[in-house]
Amino acid sequence: MNPSSHFFDKFVKVNSSDWAKVAEKELNGKPLESLNFVYSEEIIMPPVVFSGKEEKRMKPTLWKKNHLCQRGISFNRLETFIEKDIESFISIGINHFKLNVTEERKTKAEELKRLFPSCYWLDVNQEKRDTSNPLLSEQIYLNSKEEDPVNQILDIFHQAILIIQKEGKDLRRINNIIEKLCFSRDINANYLYEISLGRAQRIIWRNILKSFEIDNPAPPMFISTLPVLRNGSNDYFLVEATTKTLSAILGGTDLIYLEFDEITKEMRAENLAHIHNILTMETGIGETVDPIAGSLYFDELTKKTAQQIWDKLKP
Repeated sequence: MNPSSHFFDKFVKVNSSDWAKVAEKELNGKPLESLNFVYSEEIIMPPVVFSGKEEKRMKPTLWKKNHLCQRGISFNRLETFIEKDIESFISIGINHFKLNVTEERKTKAEELKRLFPSCYWLDVNQEKRDTSNPLLSEQIYLNSKEEDPVNQILDIFHQAILIIQKEGKDLRRINNIIEKLCFSRDINANYLYEISLGRAQRIIWRNILKSFEIDNPAPPMFISTLPVLRNGSNDYFLVEATTKTLSAILGGTDLIYLEFDEITKEMRAENLAHIHNILTMETGIGETVDPIAGSLYFDELTKKTAQQIWDKLKP
């Protein structure tokens, strides 16, 4: 036996009742429920979650993750997007670009794609896209105007369900469309909740496909968008961007887009790229499929979040 194990044997195992006794002394008469945190006005989480039986624990939930998390730049105002900007982004390792392409901006977008054919271009304005073509060569971008994060996910999945239903029982066409789906939503400000939302949306999508009896489909692209706010303080945004980017990565996102209206001296894209490089390449977080799997609090919050979304999604 390892002699060091005797040291740990001296620690007394505790349970929820032991924690409650200590907490009651510190609360000065306030109920234990006052320590609970409420997510989305419906999900109640106590500050500490103790494990029950081993078989009740959730297994890793990040089903069929595509690859290491990538990063990109998104532009709402395409007219501000110049060739020099693209060249500078490529020089710091960014080659994913999301464009809001309206009819009047179509010529500009096509010119950028012609000048930089090695980049990955994603058009977000797809109102006229014909998804009935089984040989689609472009990705199908789905997003939502909803502000509430749960409603964003619900709206996006409703769109995806309608697309699948239009194809009837033609599994070849359905699988061809599924592998081109891009689910995009904003990164939520609540750190713990954002991680659970990212994990929960993968659970929900897996259940949706099971309900359609679709087995072993290609994984879709889960995209997180981080709007770059112009608040005049670069330091403030760098802190915000770091925490939001980390939560998106831990939640299992495949691609993070930094969304700009225009590049300013205060909001330097290379600084934001460095955040992503450090989190994904130096910390090792991006190399693990589900680095927070097994955390009792996160698994419980993920389960409750997924159940909440699923209950609202079902007719």
